Amino acid sequence: MKRGILVFDHYQQEWRAWLGQQSFWVEQGQSFELRIQTRYLKATLEKDFDWFITLESEVRFVLHTHEVYKIRIKRQDYMPVHAPF
Repeated sequence: MKRGILVFDHYQQEWRAWLGQQSFWVEQGQSFELRIQTRYLKATLEKDFDWFITLESEVRFVLHTHEVYKIRIKRQDYMPVHAPF
């Protein structure tokens, strides 16, 4: 697992995972670990009217598009934003 941040791309209206200087696509339904205080909890990105995260399959909260969230992801599970198709 690699540590990074989850940031909202206001131009594309989507969330991106950043590991160092490289950004990765984050799609609805993808799982990662979200850091809360000193613990990482399993999280799933979802959207209805707002973007939100479900933690540990129980707790849901709305993401704020101007916040930066600390995360951990398996890099091989995510596609770089500028990757050729």
